Amino acid sequence: MEMLWPLLALGFSFCGAVIVGFNHWAKLDSTRLIVLRGAGVVPVALLAWLVVPWPAHGDFYVAAAAMGVLIAFSDILLFKAASTHGGRLAALYIPMKMLLGFVVWGLIAPSSVTALAEDWWRMVLVLAGFGLCSGALFSLRKQDASWAGLVAVAPVAVLLALGDVVAKYALNTSADGLLAVVGSAVAFVTTTTTMGTVVGLVLIGVKHRRFAMPTRREVVLSAAFGALLLASLSVLLVALAIAPNPGYVGAVTMLSALWLAIHGYIYHGERANWWSGVALLAGAVAVAVGSV
Repeated sequence: MEMLWPLLALGFSFCGAVIVGFNHWAKLDSTRLIVLRGAGVVPVALLAWLVVPWPAHGDFYVAAAAMGVLIAFSDILLFKAASTHGGRLAALYIPMKMLLGFVVWGLIAPSSVTALAEDWWRMVLVLAGFGLCSGALFSLRKQDASWAGLVAVAPVAVLLALGDVVAKYALNTSADGLLAVVGSAVAFVTTTTTMGTVVGLVLIGVKHRRFAMPTRREVVLSAAFGALLLASLSVLLVALAIAPNPGYVGAVTMLSALWLAIHGYIYHGERANWWSGVALLAGAVAVAVGSV
């Protein structure tokens, strides 16, 4: 089953490009998007609940709810960064998250790192892949990086790396078998998203003292975003659960930046360093081959 995670991570990289760039196109208020996306999450979650088993013990949902609060703040920061600096720059949180996730999980489960040392060529591939992915992402888009943009996405990287580690631990300890992992992933994302809605409502109440009626455009776009978010993040969590280390998944999902660059070139004539794109792809392949 471990051979499946690179394919799942690759699939998420396409969805991740849409997620990161969505609000650069939609220009929705980030807090309202956090709240209204529940219109798409709820029906998909109910359908999944009828099909796959969800965890029955409460501590799983307590952990997911706690992470939901932190992830809600990271989502707000990410949406604001994407709206201000563009989806490409916002995607720079991914290499930071990848490296942080690799280190933190290595401390929790040292065997995920020591296993690489048993085969030197695997260690070389993984480390070279990490280096290629990180370096390529920062040079993929010309004149893309700014100190303000990097500062804007750094907290997102920390919070989401922590989210990856907690999610992997929760899924590994609560599910046995692929179907159970899928159910746990959907349950985890549903819980974190629900908590995000609560956080969003609280922030709106503090800021505006009331929740203005949303427009039809806000509801439709937020619901579509919510449905995509639940489905794609569930795929990501399954990949995290079955991969030896969450950092490996981060390397493959980093391809989101390449898909965003291709989209920007085709539809907007934006410049890109395509050698960096090749290096990014090579790095993702190196990590996948070295870790399976």
